[in-house]
Amino acid sequence: MVVTLIAAGNSGHVCAALFEENTRGRVRTQLLTSRPEIWRGSTPRVRFPGGEVQEGKLHKVSDDPAELIPQSDIVIWTGPVNHTKETFESIRPYLDTRKTVVGMIFAQGLVHVLAQRIFGSDVRFFALRNIPWLCRVTKQGEEATIVGGKASIDVTTINLEGDFIKKEVEPLFVVQKTGKWEPVIKLLPDFCPVVFNPANQIIHPACYWGLFRDWHGTPIPSWEGSNEWLYRGMDEVTGQVLEALDEELQMLKNAYFEATGAAGCTHVVPLRDRLLKQYGDQIEDKTSMARMIATNKAYSMAKTPIIRTELGVMPDPNHRVVTDDIGWGLCPLVSIAERLEADGFKTPTSTMRMLIEWHEKMMSKEFLVNGRLVGRDCAELVLLQPSDPLEMVAR
Repeated sequence: MVVTLIAAGNSGHVCAALFEENTRGRVRTQLLTSRPEIWRGSTPRVRFPGGEVQEGKLHKVSDDPAELIPQSDIVIWTGPVNHTKETFESIRPYLDTRKTVVGMIFAQGLVHVLAQRIFGSDVRFFALRNIPWLCRVTKQGEEATIVGGKASIDVTTINLEGDFIKKEVEPLFVVQKTGKWEPVIKLLPDFCPVVFNPANQIIHPACYWGLFRDWHGTPIPSWEGSNEWLYRGMDEVTGQVLEALDEELQMLKNAYFEATGAAGCTHVVPLRDRLLKQYGDQIEDKTSMARMIATNKAYSMAKTPIIRTELGVMPDPNHRVVTDDIGWGLCPLVSIAERLEADGFKTPTSTMRMLIEWHEKMMSKEFLVNGRLVGRDCAELVLLQPSDPLEMVAR
């Protein structure tokens, strides 16, 4: 079976090192990347938290989709969510949906709607709700490290059965070298747990606003201590904003469930519950939301995305912490709220809109106009339109 990875960030590096040994050579791994020159060695490595090392094998590396996509049985997009549209469009001319399955190592927003719009309703598609492991690149094109594992992850699919996921997809990502078969992949009933996921799309906007809420457009001369870390220094004000976001997300999910009865809504739990379930033994202080985020060991190594200048530090408007979680996180959620409102289901989104407005100024984008998603830059996003059926969110 030929599996082609698209993009070579943190998770792409790990996948490149896992697939060969995980499948005992049954999978032929290819890599589509804009920087093929850094992958001249065909045996990338991954290090596990316990010190074990696994070595992979890349059979072909290229920056030309015409060389890799036609012979692929599965293609897996591992890059930032905000580049999904251009990536799918770039491989579409070479992809036969009767032969090739399209997957995403991490999905957010309405990416399943995008997949159907680009590849057609017959596309066979899967999307992981969570990245299988916390990881980072330690040497470009050569080595990555898994810094935190997960016992289980969720997947949603279009035109694919659970047997395919268990047989062909799950073995790709498990960290067998550690003596465990983890993560186990669990099939969800629909895409609601992805769309309403209490994860990056609410955590990152709150975190970034909290760190830069006093920024007024000029470089910050002093930037040190906990500010260097995205999560470690979360204060109680930021934690309260995050709780307000989570509350709005839960109310939005509940309104959607009332309107449609979509089964996947029952899999969307409040952020606090998700953190305790996924990272409970790694969280030192559970007294407040801010302390849970700040003392989560699994989050501790994430640095704050910034731009350094001679005069000081500026926020980075092009980092995925911003672009993914505003344009492909909060904006789709507000578009669902607007569509629900048209059917008589009104749900509050004032905190979501506040954070979109704050971030879009920094990004030099226009999404909201007078509080509605009608800005000039909405065309680059995947939103639920007034004419779209509500059921599209789930299926």
